[in-house]
Amino acid sequence: MNGEQFMKNIIFDIGNVLLDFQPEKYLQKYFNKSVMGDLMMIIFSSDEWIELDMGTMMIQDAIESLTLKHPHYHDEIIFVMKNWTHMMTPLQKNVEIVKELKEKGYHLYLLSNFHKEAIQTMFQRYEFFQLFEGGIISANEQLVKPDQKIYQLLLQRYHLQAEESLFIDDMLANVKMAQELHIHGLYLPYQTDLREELKKRHIL
Repeated sequence: MNGEQFMKNIIFDIGNVLLDFQPEKYLQKYFNKSVMGDLMMIIFSSDEWIELDMGTMMIQDAIESLTLKHPHYHDEIIFVMKNWTHMMTPLQKNVEIVKELKEKGYHLYLLSNFHKEAIQTMFQRYEFFQLFEGGIISANEQLVKPDQKIYQLLLQRYHLQAEESLFIDDMLANVKMAQELHIHGLYLPYQTDLREELKKRHIL
């Protein structure tokens, strides 16, 4: 019998699943190609970015650290770090699916690597997050995907059965770890048709 027939819980990543997260596209609006490439490395590939996700650093500390390391990009770093959340706009087709899943009676949860201050901004900015019964945000727990502890924490905190749960993420490593813990996994590369993927699994 198809395991999806027993599915009760749908667990969503946020970046590139519910909200657009394309930093290169965002930086292109404001900077030339050379500066854009530098800022991608300096900010989005930095240790500070990882620490923000981990919750071991706050945004102002990250700005101070990055501008100290890269004084020639002082103003650019401040601009990006204070404004980057504006690139995170809803992926509307997927948000509509969230609403449909809720109406069908599925229990909805979040599991995302996200900064403390930024996630509060997102929750205040977008009402659809109220459809979720709960979730685990990396910075609040000082755990990041794909550490298995963050998945186990979600299951334990909300008393979920792994075999009754589907996890959707745009990063293959994150999905594989979920599957290792017997959570059903749906790998959703950017701009993949979520509706079609859920239909294949008889969830929609």
